[in-house]
Amino acid sequence: MAELRSWPALALSDTRRGVAFTVGRTKIVRVTGEDEVRLRLTAPAINRLQPHLRDCDQVESCADRAWVAVHVDAELDLDLLLALTSVAIKAHTP
Repeated sequence: MAELRSWPALALSDTRRGVAFTVGRTKIVRVTGEDEVRLRLTAPAINRLQPHLRDCDQVESCADRAWVAVHVDAELDLDLLLALTSVAIKAHTP
């Protein structure tokens, strides 16, 4: 989380569900558990990345098709989370 706090495009907010990060007024990152983070990538971005995401055990679809859950268990998972957060920022920046 310290890494994400340093990104100028993201604003930290505490919600009743835990820590979240927003771009503008749009929540794009939600920490939902000790080892799970949800990212709002948007359905078009997920569709573009689908060939890569479906082979990744650390990423799973959410009921809301604009979101994915990323399971962060190791350093490489954190790298994946940061890369996908960058995609989420781009998808929500005009």
